[in-house]
This record gives sequence, structure tokens and C-alpha cells, in this order.
Amino acid sequence: MITHNVKLDGPGVKGTVVNAHLLRELLRIIIDGSERALRVRTQGRSTARGALPSWISTSSEFEVQIVEGSTLLQITAPTLIEADPIEFKQPDLFPEIDPELTSFDYFTESLDAVMDGGERSNLYDRGMLELLYGFDSVFDRGVEEITFYSKGKSKVKKVHLSKKDLKDFTKLEEQIPNPQQAKIAGILDQIRHSDRTFALQLPATKEPVKGITDPRHLEDLQGLWGKSVLVSGTVHFTPTGSILRIEADQIKSGSERDIMMWSVPPEPLKKPASAVSFRVPQGPRSGINAVIGRWPGDESDDQIKEVLETLS
Repeated sequence: MITHNVKLDGPGVKGTVVNAHLLRELLRIIIDGSERALRVRTQGRSTARGALPSWISTSSEFEVQIVEGSTLLQITAPTLIEADPIEFKQPDLFPEIDPELTSFDYFTESLDAVMDGGERSNLYDRGMLELLYGFDSVFDRGVEEITFYSKGKSKVKKVHLSKKDLKDFTKLEEQIPNPQQAKIAGILDQIRHSDRTFALQLPATKEPVKGITDPRHLEDLQGLWGKSVLVSGTVHFTPTGSILRIEADQIKSGSERDIMMWSVPPEPLKKPASAVSFRVPQGPRSGINAVIGRWPGDESDDQIKEVLETLS
């Protein structure tokens, strides 16, 4: 078990006395966020229909204590291997995560990646961003800043969050390209039955692409492991345009021609338009100011009157 800290600052918090609705919303985001952070790493998506994998739900069984003298929440969380030692008995089953860390560690890492808005855009998706908007109701109850202290395996990592940061979350969501149909060819490198995920190794980039398949296709995948495959389905992207996952509609044996044609990762066809991109700065001689008080032509009043009589 590892104990992490969450510190609340602002006029609405008074030591160990915390508004019940504020506390409920804060813990909801931390618990759901910890689960989604694990899911986006292992499945390439933070939410999905159906029940959570049991090892993810047990990893968010936190104990919470408010420390006397300050509004500091101590969150004690099990490491992933403590939460489900059977699932993590095979160390290579989940190469994307470290079983010696907690789900809270991964939540704070995803939150830090969102605030950074940089190359770590594969650590969150639209579902994670929508959850983080819930912090708005926490800040509306007198909290000015929240600091998350994640211990990890080495040094303590701090992540600061304030209300103004939430505006950047909205901008990030606007940058996420829409999903699109595509084909990807590569070597089937990994198959995991517990969450129906697989990984493709692309010869063109040497980077793995995460995929999710229908339960009906899992048996077929066994005979294709380590071989070339062609995957058709829906590709989901990160805000930077890289592939977050492909949700497979069809997986079949791939030919050399398939590898030549489809091993280069698809790029977004079109990114969602941001409202900011439609804003054109206006000066004293541009925009509406260029036409106010001006007649749009050189015609005289008599000429205009003659045209109007002709049209009537």
C-alpha cells in the first residue's frame, strides 16, 4: 500500500471540515480518473460499455483520511500487484504498466499530461477530459487550487490544478480529430483475452498500434500471432494526430502487398474546426468598420432610383 496526498487550498476549505458535496465530487473524479487512466493505457480508451476488468476496479479501492491541521487528504492505495496478484502473476501480460505502481500514480500522470498538452497525448482521451471537467464544481465550492502528490517508485511528483486550467482542457478536446475508417497492416505482436486487445507492430514505423476486437475474432487471432495481418476498422486519434487505437471490424491474414499498402499509419483526414480559427481580428479599417457609414458603390442617388424602378 502506498499513501498519496491531495491538498486543497482556498476560502471554502477549513482544516478537516470539508463540504460533503465537494468531497464527494473530488473523490468521484479521483476514483473514476484512476480507473480511466489504467484503461486508456491498456486498451487505448478510458471508457467502454460493460463492467470494468476486475483488476482495475480493485486497484481503486482507496482509503481516505483528512489530516488534522490542514485540508490534506491522505489516499492510501494498493499497488496493482497487491490489488490483483493473480492477474499480474505474468509480468509480460500488461507491458504498458508497472504493477508496482498504484492507479493513483497513473491518474496523476494522465492529469499532468493533459496540463502539459504535449507529446504524451496517448495518456488521455475525450472520456478522460470530460471527467476532468468535473473539477469545475469543486472549484465552485471555494477551492482555488488542488495539488496532487504522487509518490510513485522514486521521488514525489506534484501536479497543481486551478480553475483556469480547465479552459485548456476544452481546447485540447477541440483538437482531437474525429474517428475514421481505415486499414492498417502489420505483425500481430500481442493478444490479450482479458480485455480483447491486441497490438500490431508496423514495419514502417516500428511503433506498436493498440487494437480492440470483437470476442468472436479472438479465436481466429490465435492462429495469426506473429504473422502479418490486415486490420479494417475505426481508428481513434490523439490530439496530436497519432493513433490511440483501432477498433477492428475485420482481421485477416495479410499479404506482402497489404504490408506495402497499409503499414504506414493513417493520418486524420480532417480535424474538428475550433471556434478560434473563425475569428478574424478587426481594426478601424477592416471588418464591419470598413463598411459602416459607406455606400458600397459609386452610383448616384438617381442611378439607384432608376434601377429600383426597373426592378419593380
